Amino acid sequence: MDDYLSLSIYTKKKRSFYIIRKDLAKSYEIEVDASEAPVLNKMLNEPEPYESSIADIKILEEEVFPINDAFQKVFGSDKELKLNSIKLAIGSNFHDYVTIEENDLIKFDVKPTLSGLMAFIKDNKESILGFLDSEFISEEGNVIYLNCEKKNLSENVYSIKVLILASMQQRGFFLQQEHKYYGLQLYIIIESRKSNDDMIFDLLKELNIDWELIFFRRKLAIHDWMEIECEKNSENLKSFLRAKFETLNYFDVNNIIRLVVKNQLPFKAANKMASLLYKMKIDRVLRVQDKKFQESLYQEDPIQQDEYSITLKKAEVAAAAKLACAYLGIQKKIKFDRDISNDEIIKYEEELMNM
Repeated sequence: MDDYLSLSIYTKKKRSFYIIRKDLAKSYEIEVDASEAPVLNKMLNEPEPYESSIADIKILEEEVFPINDAFQKVFGSDKELKLNSIKLAIGSNFHDYVTIEENDLIKFDVKPTLSGLMAFIKDNKESILGFLDSEFISEEGNVIYLNCEKKNLSENVYSIKVLILASMQQRGFFLQQEHKYYGLQLYIIIESRKSNDDMIFDLLKELNIDWELIFFRRKLAIHDWMEIECEKNSENLKSFLRAKFETLNYFDVNNIIRLVVKNQLPFKAANKMASLLYKMKIDRVLRVQDKKFQESLYQEDPIQQDEYSITLKKAEVAAAAKLACAYLGIQKKIKFDRDISNDEIIKYEEELMNM
């Protein structure tokens, strides 16, 4: 994956958003000049930026058009990214040019799509100097250079948007880091019903984004962080177990923590213990419910018993500890409370192994 490319995934109200961002400031130049905003902004309802800027046409050729190819390869050649906003500079030099916008392209029999833009630039490359700031969203402080979008791509993919923008809020960063007045950024924003959609993964693959490695690193990072925090503080471990294993009640978790702390067992052992006991409680309740099913049919108000209300015995927790250590290869003699008999532990070990 490109060094300057980042992928972020957000989930909000049962919708997932993939945000792919690439900084263009390192690789491409941008021409900046003073605009007519000091006069125009007194006449217009919507303010214009105080600088007029022209981005290198190579950005479209090298960064944007490959996105269109990848997009059509995954979603079909009949799917087109609509060209919402673009302003091209056509002329002999940066002081002598005219501008045409997305609506003007229709007059030249050019489809207002990203594919149409590709064809137009290919046919008129020699006279096109670059593309300018086409929108200024003053409330956000964003200058938009390109805005393309396609909605309702599939059952799961709501929309894909391609943007090139410069953030006025981030100008100081680019001045400091790149010594450039404007820092252009390329965005691909995908909105979907769920985060694990195959077509999205295919698109990421076509864009040379190693999403499998990203997901793997993210999973490892979360797991490592959890393990460190739980081993550092028993209260963190207690909160983790209660949140993850809902059948374990307050007393169950306390007994697990006491045994883990007493024997200085690692997080993996505690997690495995809780997993075994979690399954044991579910299995027991199912067996009890099945056994008493016929009896409950004849009771006007049958007594309901759930997994959470049953508290585990200390011998059951001890049996889970021994099995967890054996499973994980932890060579350690487990210390138990004196009131726990070995016969009980062996009995519950057999029950756990037979689940």
